Amino acid sequence: MSLREENEEEKNLKKPFLHAGSWYRMSNNVRQSSLFGSTQAFRDSSISVFLCVFIVALGPIQFGFTAGYTSPTQSAIINDLGLSVSEFSFFGSLSNVGAMVGAIASGQIAEYIGRKGSLMIASIPNIIGWLVISFAKDTSFLYMGRLLEGFGVGIISYTVTSKDLFVS
Repeated sequence: MSLREENEEEKNLKKPFLHAGSWYRMSNNVRQSSLFGSTQAFRDSSISVFLCVFIVALGPIQFGFTAGYTSPTQSAIINDLGLSVSEFSFFGSLSNVGAMVGAIASGQIAEYIGRKGSLMIASIPNIIGWLVISFAKDTSFLYMGRLLEGFGVGIISYTVTSKDLFVS
């Protein structure tokens, strides 16, 4: 393999998987090809900007809800599910484990689909996590929901603190 072929492969690896940047700046004269051709109307509208800003604004709220949720609900969760104090403590700490995994994975997610796309992706595990916790009947669902919440918060934390979120 020659040096030129290796350089071309490195350039291809650094290209984003999906084009997710500057949807609101695309004019009618300049069209960029997309993996999904039917999303052109979505890109031309300002809906994507509002959606992204909405998710960014709710990111700190989600972070606070995840961090502070277990304290006021401790007695209710212990009584409803019959948990011991150690099981509840484990439930409370699982969001940190999920956030570590989410922060590690968020760099790759942001690299492949862009920072705006990764914010939109981060809302999925947060919503699913809260729903799983809301309808949990045993500890396995409770723990799974808490991990999903932490994973989403880890992605949001990395992506929101990036300096060039709205520049790309």
